[in-house]
Amino acid sequence: MKRALLAIFILAAGVFCFCMLRKSNADIRQRAVAQQVAWQAQTNELTRLNFEQVQLHERTAEFKKQLAALPILSSRDQLMEKVLSRDGLKNLSAADCEKLLAELDCNWNATGDYLIVSKRSLDGIEYDAMKGIQLTAAARETLAITPAEQAAIEDMTRQLGEAQSEWAKAHVQRTEPSGNMLAKYSLPVDAEFSNAQLAAYTNGIASALGEKRAAWLQNHSLDWMQAMGLFSTPNLSGIPAEMLAQMPASMLEPKPTTMKLSRNQSGDATQINLELEQAGNSMTTTISPWQPFPEAFRAIFPGGWRDVAEREGFKLPQAFEKN
Repeated sequence: MKRALLAIFILAAGVFCFCMLRKSNADIRQRAVAQQVAWQAQTNELTRLNFEQVQLHERTAEFKKQLAALPILSSRDQLMEKVLSRDGLKNLSAADCEKLLAELDCNWNATGDYLIVSKRSLDGIEYDAMKGIQLTAAARETLAITPAEQAAIEDMTRQLGEAQSEWAKAHVQRTEPSGNMLAKYSLPVDAEFSNAQLAAYTNGIASALGEKRAAWLQNHSLDWMQAMGLFSTPNLSGIPAEMLAQMPASMLEPKPTTMKLSRNQSGDATQINLELEQAGNSMTTTISPWQPFPEAFRAIFPGGWRDVAEREGFKLPQAFEKN
């Protein structure tokens, strides 16, 4: 009985092992078939890519032959293609711009005494637009101001000058000299008068020149506007808002325009120093025949330094005797 059971057990174990080995061989064959299919797919893809690469090389070679057969574009035609391309004018190099101007007969030699520049470049050009009550030659030529426009502007500035002269004569304040101080004159703050003068100038040039040219003219007239008393406070138009917020209030308050002359003795040489305060700005220098007289006080002293010296009874430096 025991032998029979043992035989049955051994037979069952053998059958089980046989089944497991058979199943394992089936799995191996299935995986082998799957790998063979994947390998074949990769082989086909590689074959396709190689074929496309050969085609690409052939097309590239054909394009090179076609390009070689085309006539070479002249520099003029190449420039034309750049100009006609999208945003071509914005992307032209300095050399290409020179070529374009030459093709348009607008090069350095073709325009005589004039140059063609972009409007944007005008903001970086420094010049004085006004002298006295007249436009400077630089302003007239740079902004293409016509004789009629010039006449309208200078008629307006003449009226401003006359109004400023009358106001200065009526409001000037004199301080009695003492010590080394030879003379001191002041013009009080009159915001209403200054604002009216500024509005008249701004509106006048805008009416004559239009908004854009008037803005350029005004930007180049700031020193003249300050000298004429059109600003009762410092001109802060070019200062960023964050910097303005940090400036002390005392710097933003209107201050009188003051001219002070003091004697400075150095050995045998005598110098007279000028201290000028106007619209929140100050300047200290030695006066000479070549030092411009402050325009704000020109109506009171038409003869400049000589009139002040005669009025206050002091002698000017020797340099004035030679001129």
